[in-house]
Amino acid sequence: MERTQLLDFYNELIIKQDYFECHEIMESHWKSKPVLTKHDPEVFLILVAVAEYHYRQGNTAGAERSYSRAIALYDAHEYDLFSLGMTEILITMIHERKKHIKTIPFTPLQFPLTDETWSHLHAMQDPSTPIGTFREMAINRFVQEEGIVFKHRLRDRSDVISDRNAAIKKRKHQK
Repeated sequence: MERTQLLDFYNELIIKQDYFECHEIMESHWKSKPVLTKHDPEVFLILVAVAEYHYRQGNTAGAERSYSRAIALYDAHEYDLFSLGMTEILITMIHERKKHIKTIPFTPLQFPLTDETWSHLHAMQDPSTPIGTFREMAINRFVQEEGIVFKHRLRDRSDVISDRNAAIKKRKHQK
């Protein structure tokens, strides 16, 4: 996977905490591959982002389901998390998150990025700030803006609805 896509993904996941958008970024990258399967590491990353999205909204059942699917994929394929810009501690963190999901209110997961990934993210996002300060600000960030938290519900879906209605109409005429 290219560093650019990973950095765009991590920028949305960690800096902006726009879990919906990072899902879209990774899904777009995944679907652009010449050969793709539902076992690719991109799917693992998508599931982690989706879990965070659900958890932040209070949908613990949806979050738990997505975390479980992500862990199952990891267990089956043992992705090289280091090549994805993170350390292996992520898996332990997800297990802990799942274990306490019903009793601990959401706070953003402190994704264990590698030092190299932090360095590239810093250079991309805010190179004028010392990297230690940048990292600390990112770690302590907790986005709660409604437009980001509920982005899926609040987005303009008129084109999706129009396409769906056209497909229904077409199917009716084919009968």
